[in-house]
Amino acid sequence: MRVLVTGAAGRIGSHLTRLLTGAGHRVRAFVLPGDKRAHNIAGPAVELVFGRLEDASALSAAARDVEAVYHLGGALTSRGNTDQEFFDLNVRSTFTLLMATRENTRLRHFVYASSDAVYLPSVGAGACYLPVDEQHPRLAGTVYGASKIAAEDLCFSFWRGFGVPITILRFGATADADELIDPTSVFARWLYLRAAIAHLHSMSDSSAKLASAIQVLRDLDDGADHVVVFANPAGDPEIRQWGDARDVAQGCARVLEVPGAIGEVFNLGGVAPFSADELARYLSDHVGLSCVTALLPTARAAWFVSSAKARGVLGYTPHWTVFGMVDSAVESASVRTARH
Repeated sequence: MRVLVTGAAGRIGSHLTRLLTGAGHRVRAFVLPGDKRAHNIAGPAVELVFGRLEDASALSAAARDVEAVYHLGGALTSRGNTDQEFFDLNVRSTFTLLMATRENTRLRHFVYASSDAVYLPSVGAGACYLPVDEQHPRLAGTVYGASKIAAEDLCFSFWRGFGVPITILRFGATADADELIDPTSVFARWLYLRAAIAHLHSMSDSSAKLASAIQVLRDLDDGADHVVVFANPAGDPEIRQWGDARDVAQGCARVLEVPGAIGEVFNLGGVAPFSADELARYLSDHVGLSCVTALLPTARAAWFVSSAKARGVLGYTPHWTVFGMVDSAVESASVRTARH
C-alpha cells in the first residue's frame, strides 16, 4: 500500500514511517524543506517529498493516488507556534488534504492526528473526570485545542458527506525517550530547573501567578542545574502521563489493520500516569543531578487519559513507562559514547 505520512520526519512520524515500511508498505514522506531529520527515514521504500503544509499545491500533489493518509504534520504548542499558525497549519492543511483525497477511489484510510488538548478547558485546568476517555466533552480553551476540534469536525464531515474513511487519533503528550535526559529538549521545561526558568521567561503572560512561579524557581537556582519537581503550594506533585513515540507510532500503524477503526476516535496515551516526584527521583539517580521541589501557583491539575478503547479495538499495546524511557535513553547514550 502507498501511504502518505505528513510530518514524517517528526517525533512520531519517523517511527511510524519505519513501521510502515517494515510491514511492506511504501511511504510518501512529506517533510519540511531542509529538515535535517529526513535522512533518518530515507530508504528504498520511502519517497521523500519536501514541502510546507501551507503550500496547498504541494500538499495536494503529495496526496495523489495514495491508498492511505496519516496526517501527523501540524503546528504544536511546544514549538511556540502562534494562534494564526494553529489555524493555518492545523485546519487549512487538513481541509486541503481532505479535498485532495475525497475523489480518490483507491483511498482506504485517512488518519488524522488530533490531541487530548480538545478536552482541556484551559492550560493547567482539571478534567471533568479521570481518566479522560473519548466520551469526555471537548472543551478546548486554547486556539490550539480549538484548531484540533475544527480539523476533527472537517474530517467527520468528509466521512459523512463524501465517504472519506476517517479515523481520529487523539495523542497525549508524547516524547522520544532521549528527550527525558536532554536538558535542552522540549520536555526539559518540566524536568530541569534551568530549562523551566527559561521557558517561563519566554512566555508572553504577564500575570502575577507567572511572576510568582518564576521567582520560586529563581530562588531554587544555586548556580547548578537540578531536576525539578513541580508541585502545588500544598506540596502535592503534579500528576502527568507521557507516552513514548515508539508506542504511539505502533498504535497509529495498527489502524490500517482494523477496518472497524473507520469513523472512530481513539485516545493514544502512555502506559500509566505518574507523579512528578516519582520521575524526578528516578531521573536524578540516572543523570547525576539533585532534586529540588518548586511549590508553584501555576502547578497543573492531574491529567491523564484512558487508552482502553484503543487497546480493545486497535490492539494498542503501549510498553514504555517513563521509567523505562529513562533507562532506554541512558542505555542509548552510553552506546553512543562508547562508539566515540
